[in-house]
Amino acid sequence: MEKQKKKKIRAAALLAALFFLGATYAKAEPAPQIAEAEALDCTLLDDQGMPQWALGDANRTTKLQWPGGTLTVEAEEAFYGLYLIWDTPPGEWSGQAEGQSISGGKYGFIHEYIPLEAPAARAELTLPQGAICCDVYALGAGTPPDWVQQWEPPLEDADLLVLPTHADDEHLFFGGTMPFYAGEQGRKVQVAYLTHHWGEPYRPHELLNGLWTVGIRSYPVISDFADQYAGSLEEARVLYAEEEVLAYQVELLRRFKPEVVVGHDLNGEYGHGVHMYNADTLCRAVEISADAAQYPESAQAYGVWDVPKTYLHLYPENPCVMDWNVPLEHFDGKTALEMAKLGFEKHVSQQTFFAVEDFGPYDCRRFGLYRTTVGPDVAGGDFFENLTAEDYSDYVPPEPPAAPEPSSGQQTGEAPEEMTGETVQQPDENTFSFFWIWPAAGGLILAGTIVYFVIKGKRRTGK
Repeated sequence: MEKQKKKKIRAAALLAALFFLGATYAKAEPAPQIAEAEALDCTLLDDQGMPQWALGDANRTTKLQWPGGTLTVEAEEAFYGLYLIWDTPPGEWSGQAEGQSISGGKYGFIHEYIPLEAPAARAELTLPQGAICCDVYALGAGTPPDWVQQWEPPLEDADLLVLPTHADDEHLFFGGTMPFYAGEQGRKVQVAYLTHHWGEPYRPHELLNGLWTVGIRSYPVISDFADQYAGSLEEARVLYAEEEVLAYQVELLRRFKPEVVVGHDLNGEYGHGVHMYNADTLCRAVEISADAAQYPESAQAYGVWDVPKTYLHLYPENPCVMDWNVPLEHFDGKTALEMAKLGFEKHVSQQTFFAVEDFGPYDCRRFGLYRTTVGPDVAGGDFFENLTAEDYSDYVPPEPPAAPEPSSGQQTGEAPEEMTGETVQQPDENTFSFFWIWPAAGGLILAGTIVYFVIKGKRRTGK
């Protein structure tokens, strides 16, 4: 009988342990993922109630110059957001969606996502007269898919400023810089272009698609300088007003206050004169951006800034060879080089003559430290070598911890009892919560009940 009693007790303990295990497993079960939103079938009507097919065909080459008035968006089921594709920045606009106000155009995005506070099946958008729109999408419930680009405004303060000349240079010549530092490391990376491509309306879309692919989320700065070809530095100086370009470069440095700037090859990679010009003016800009007497308007608007580190592509002195072939967790194991190639693939119009290469004369891994205020690189392979938290323009020194007040009866200067010995780790609210108590309590009750009947049976038999 003694053996039977022990078996019953062991069985009770096993049942309780299994109950606890099941409760813990249920608690650790990950929450189901929210479904991805779908683009809904919707009707797009102008003021006269005429359908606007060009805005609903998901084709950016068909577009409509808006004549003015209201664009009505209607769907059979409620939508939770709108996604508008513009040909050029439209200017600010507003609208209504079943009683809620909506607006856009504030930041000049040409890929513009507008989330709704509450779902609606109808919206009226008052679009600017003359604005050229390519597509309008209404999105259903769920997380917006990745093709819906949810851009944030340009940064107020950047860790890294990337200065390509044209759309696609950021991938071809700066390689894994953006996927590694913006995507993998989560640093604040701002991209600013020396020229624009509004005359080739497909290229601004390619630009945004490429940046989004490699992990950039802050909308790029695009200058007012039109893209033109120059075969030499001297020719570029004729095409672009030097004072205007230099003022633009200095303003970028002061506005974004980057710890690191990355620019073009002084020889223009394959000899492009505007690449040369971009690098040449950058070299001068980093020397004068800390002088308030130079270009005082931007100094007054943003203050001055002395860039700690400036790298140039293929610069032969103080060389820095980046390793873009390390798998990146943020991109599911793809390397920075692979991501740069995927980013460049979004530039469909530029595939014939160019490719992202980690070898040869345009090797996207090779840079040189042109200027530094924090000393030369020693280890190499990291643009942020020698930079500490105190070097960052938005660094705020931590406040010293407040001295603990002495407890009752304790003399000042004596360590409180709870601060001596080993630190006790408090349970995390996700591990030990109100909802976790009930399965645990149930397990205890079950175990206690079984033990009770075991003891009761013993008393009846006298064993």
